[in-house]
Amino acid sequence: MRLQMSAIITSALLLSKALPAQVLHVADLNTRQIRALDRSHTVVILQGGMIEEHGPYLPAFTDGVLSDHLTKELAAGIAKERPKWTVLVFPPISAGASGSNEIGKQYSFPGTYALRPSTLRAAFADLATELGDQGFRWILIVHVHGSPLHIGALDDAADFFHDTYGGTMVNLWGLMQVLGGWGGAMQSMTDAEKKADGLSLHGGMDEHSLMLYLRPDLVAKDFHSAKSVIGANYEEAFATARGEGWPGYLGAPQIATVAWGKKIWTAFAAATVKTSVEILDGKDAASYPRYLTYLKTLPQYRDWISSSNARDSVAGARLNDWLARRKP
Repeated sequence: MRLQMSAIITSALLLSKALPAQVLHVADLNTRQIRALDRSHTVVILQGGMIEEHGPYLPAFTDGVLSDHLTKELAAGIAKERPKWTVLVFPPISAGASGSNEIGKQYSFPGTYALRPSTLRAAFADLATELGDQGFRWILIVHVHGSPLHIGALDDAADFFHDTYGGTMVNLWGLMQVLGGWGGAMQSMTDAEKKADGLSLHGGMDEHSLMLYLRPDLVAKDFHSAKSVIGANYEEAFATARGEGWPGYLGAPQIATVAWGKKIWTAFAAATVKTSVEILDGKDAASYPRYLTYLKTLPQYRDWISSSNARDSVAGARLNDWLARRKP
């Protein structure tokens, strides 16, 4: 047994030495180690994790699970593709803005615990400031959540870093190139599957399949008995989400499979790594089409943005009023 354990440890040490680059966790490093990092060849990964309802079959931290796995895939991918680079991974920031329950203007929903978009923007801009002041020049955000103001807040923080420090900070989920890996894999669905899943905007076949592949232990066993909750287009889907008794998802969880999860995940992760490596090699991040630009062309999403901005303002004013009234 001791000989076997010794062999395992030796193999692990040899494997670690063979890795083409370092993947470090900032929480494990001391001041000297952080100062010693080559800023020109160190890429920081800021990992998010929205706590958001995903209906009766998936956990509220589904987006966080996806973000965590994608962070690991991305770090390993950069390490393999660019051996002279160091990847500095931050602990998960388990907060996001605008849960997808807002699709139906249901602003309070069990399982969703969101920040205001302005708060999210400020948080990531503050982290960008800390990193920029310390000389870091490359930051990638992995925060798998698709509400428009969430994406916009992270895009703004990234643009702030670029304009202020001259470095590159990218909200990967906000790039069509990255999302194309996910969506492209779903194009091979059969006509029957597409009809059952409708315009799957949240918690449909895709997310259930991904979780069956990555964390099957977190998927409720009765997901096969789910009913399709769909709309054929954006107008119908948003109207469905406004209906009384909406279960919190749009799509067809019951047709989800591990095979579909593997297919979607493989394409999505590959697109994320490919795009990130292109950016580290010098491709202008601004040259990639942004997801938010597309969403703003849709009247349903423009209405969502408007209503979320209004709620953000009201909540901010309420806090400011309380601070003004607060006794010393």
